[in-house]
Amino acid sequence: MSELNAIRLIRRKAILLAVLGILVSGILVAVVTAVPIYQSAREGLERSTLMGVQAQGAALNNLVQRYEGIARQVTSRTEIRRRLAAYVQGEMSIEALAAYTAPRLADALGTAPALVGIKRLGPFGEVIVDEGLTAEAPDHSILDDLDDVQSRLVQFEDRIIWRTAAPILGAAGERLGTDVLFFEVDGLVKLLERARTLEPSARGFLLDYREGRLVGVNADASGLEMDEPRAAIAGPLARVDPTGPGVVWPELDGHTRVLFYTPVGGGRCLLLIEAGFWSFYQPVVARLLWPLGLVFLLLPIVALLAARALRPVLRRLSKQAEELERSAGELRLAGTVFEGTGEAIMITSPNHRILRVNPAFTHITGFAADEVMGRPMSDLFQLDDKESEQLERIFQRVNRERSWQGELDYRNRRGERLTALQTISKVADEHGRASHFIHIFNDITETKAAEQQIRHQAHHDSLTDLPNRASLKYRIGDAVARARNEETRLAILFLDLDYFKEVNDRLGHAVGDRLLREVAERLQRLLRHEDIVGRLGGDEFLILLEGLPAPRFAGQVAAKVIEVLTQPFVLDGEQVSIGVSIGIAVFPEQGGDAEALVNHADAAMYDAKAAGRDTFRYFDGEKDEVVPREGDRRPS
Repeated sequence: MSELNAIRLIRRKAILLAVLGILVSGILVAVVTAVPIYQSAREGLERSTLMGVQAQGAALNNLVQRYEGIARQVTSRTEIRRRLAAYVQGEMSIEALAAYTAPRLADALGTAPALVGIKRLGPFGEVIVDEGLTAEAPDHSILDDLDDVQSRLVQFEDRIIWRTAAPILGAAGERLGTDVLFFEVDGLVKLLERARTLEPSARGFLLDYREGRLVGVNADASGLEMDEPRAAIAGPLARVDPTGPGVVWPELDGHTRVLFYTPVGGGRCLLLIEAGFWSFYQPVVARLLWPLGLVFLLLPIVALLAARALRPVLRRLSKQAEELERSAGELRLAGTVFEGTGEAIMITSPNHRILRVNPAFTHITGFAADEVMGRPMSDLFQLDDKESEQLERIFQRVNRERSWQGELDYRNRRGERLTALQTISKVADEHGRASHFIHIFNDITETKAAEQQIRHQAHHDSLTDLPNRASLKYRIGDAVARARNEETRLAILFLDLDYFKEVNDRLGHAVGDRLLREVAERLQRLLRHEDIVGRLGGDEFLILLEGLPAPRFAGQVAAKVIEVLTQPFVLDGEQVSIGVSIGIAVFPEQGGDAEALVNHADAAMYDAKAAGRDTFRYFDGEKDEVVPREGDRRPS
């Protein structure tokens, strides 16, 4: 009897252990299932949010670059440096310098809508001209060390404005003075308010971490306010790495907030987006409730049935049951991941025919599973001969190295092209031969398009779509390097439209913008494919001519430009006529680098204006003056 009781006790214990094993296995399955779903959902949410923050940072960088570009344009005029140099050397009084400078700065205020004030300082910080709405200038100690444009937000009375300080340097690099420009920041308010699209309590800030200043939108969203970072930010600001974008998790409690950040303004500032931790991650938590609830609901039923089934054959099948349960759990996990993941999964045979796809594949490509089963994988691509060879090389590499990751272009069911970030892995049999290939990919078409759009906007003028000042500087530098290596010539043509301000004032800014676009179109139609035309800002354009046989050919192009641009424009049914003054600098005769060529062409343009406009002048590098050359006449 005691042996029977012992056997019964052993059986009860075995059944109990089996039931507990099932319960523990179910919990582990729930955890193992929930963790990848949670990780994928959380990382996807953070990645998309961080991309949005970086896009806002790129827009803010464009805003800063536009303001700094206006500052460089105001300070880049050669005549400004000449007069300041004369003032420094005692050859001009401060009153005469102010009389010359004031109307030109007032004109600059009218050409840039966001520009509300300009303050021009002398070499010792003395105020020469103060136009418009201006705040306090930087300390004289800061101005002494200023070697490039510097920008920051400053408090002025009860408002925040953008202050940009740009040094005015002489030919030898000495500082002749400083321009301090002040801009409205309505665009910054809109950028920071976009943070609320993440979740209602999210807030956006701009942090000058070197100065310890924090700017955010005020309570009624009507403007900006400046505060100490620690007083306004609840997130873990000390763990922010200012060298790149990222996200910082807080220590979890009931009032914590998550912090997204990205550098802006050349690394001087950080764009911060702070959101409530629990409200921000609520979609991730909600995504876990259904699978976890279903697993825990089924656990008691599965445990009871298993206990009844295991009792008569417990001793004989215990090991087999454990192995089967373990295998079943792994299969369920694999099936859950295959069916539930948001990434497209495709399994192909060794000869690359499609064997199986998951629902995410159908969602991304539009092809149902029965439409692609048994078809060659290459049917999903739009391939020419070169791309077919590339795909073959990819599979050769997978066979050799067992995996490959990169970008491939698919076509969806509508025939549209989509770009996928794809991983291909080889599954080998016991002999090392490929038995299957597993393809996992995500659709990154919109991300790629957004990146290309951001890159395009960073290097092109928003009005004319021509290369902007930064892009022109880079292209001229490359062209000078090529010309130096190949011992050829190139020319810079600096164009300034005459009478444009009168047209703009008389017909309005909208017509003025149309006029600038038509000027850009005429210049593009006139020039060769290899020539480059760009807009520096305002009514100034620049043309780069490469491979010139002789300097006189630049003058021939300038004459054609004058002839084309002096033809009347028809705008809103009215004929409008303008002129153009052109300065020319030729490499290597009239400048040895990009900056010198642009400055010399700028100086030559002023002499073309002084000569009566609708003409052009070359810059004479040896005499440091502008002289007329052959053909330097307005075309008849």
